[in-house]
Amino acid sequence: MKKSKKNYDTTHTGQIGVSWVTWIVEGLWGCGVEVVSAHNDNSIDVLIFLKRSEKSGGYAGPTGDIIFAQIKTGYRNAMPPATGTYGLNLGSKHNDAHVPRWLSMPGPAIMIHVTPPRVTNGDPIAYWTDLKDPKTFASSSQITFDVKRRFDATGKGGLYNLCWRWAELRKLPTLSAPRQIPWSNHMPLQVLALSGNFHDTCRNFYADWMAHSKANPTHFIAQVTNRGWRHMTRIGRPKQTMFQSLLLLPVASKMLEQSSGLPRKRLNNTQKKTLPNGTKWERYYEAVTARVTFYERQEAIIRVIIECTETKPAQVSGACNLLTSRSLYSIYELARRR
Repeated sequence: MKKSKKNYDTTHTGQIGVSWVTWIVEGLWGCGVEVVSAHNDNSIDVLIFLKRSEKSGGYAGPTGDIIFAQIKTGYRNAMPPATGTYGLNLGSKHNDAHVPRWLSMPGPAIMIHVTPPRVTNGDPIAYWTDLKDPKTFASSSQITFDVKRRFDATGKGGLYNLCWRWAELRKLPTLSAPRQIPWSNHMPLQVLALSGNFHDTCRNFYADWMAHSKANPTHFIAQVTNRGWRHMTRIGRPKQTMFQSLLLLPVASKMLEQSSGLPRKRLNNTQKKTLPNGTKWERYYEAVTARVTFYERQEAIIRVIIECTETKPAQVSGACNLLTSRSLYSIYELARRR
């Protein structure tokens, strides 16, 4: 007699996925969830309302951000891979019908794939993918998941990065990216990023910046030295990250101007030691962050890292003898408006 396939209650399986997602969001993240009833399902199963906890410092409470999520439970009889990506083949008809709806959502839209206990032999395992990212759709019928995007107690930060309207980001100072710099004729431009001249253009701009900083020591809140260039172009740094930092050199120069008035925020990583001659040495980092508008692309949150070094001779007492130097260390794009 031919062995029949084992049937599973799809409604029960779906409830497992919704319950697991709800437990993570409410129980582990301290955020809010609203389950969308089946007859109102418009390609979305739950709404996730993000909150900031008191432990995060600064603003605590609802951020005003909503993530629209569809949950798929099962669909595979094997565990997700330990590294890399995997796909759910939901069919081209499914994707053709749902993609326009996901793209029309007024906030981030994600799909959460839950592997149920019958496969894991334990607790469910969940991953999420960005439904507004074209890379998610490897083919017309498949949706791709990266196992780095785990939907669990540690996965909250990744979803925050999808959102633009964080309460603290809305309060950041705003400035415009400069189209020209009076002290340099070498502007790193997006159109040059893939050309052989891009690195040379950026190096020449940086050299001009160092010269201007040296000639006008009070113009910037930090010195511009080779320390920053070596860090941003170091061997082993991803090329995409390096290009991003170099493209932002003109923006960083404006952010570090004394006239910008941007506040410095001290970061947590601190190194301390006592030198052989008894001098107290301390190194820490500060961040200058702003919302920057660009004429050729979307607004973004840019952060400039400043390396600070303090030295205090052993024979001298009093804070007035504390010597502090600040220099440019790195440049990052934290988030981009979608």
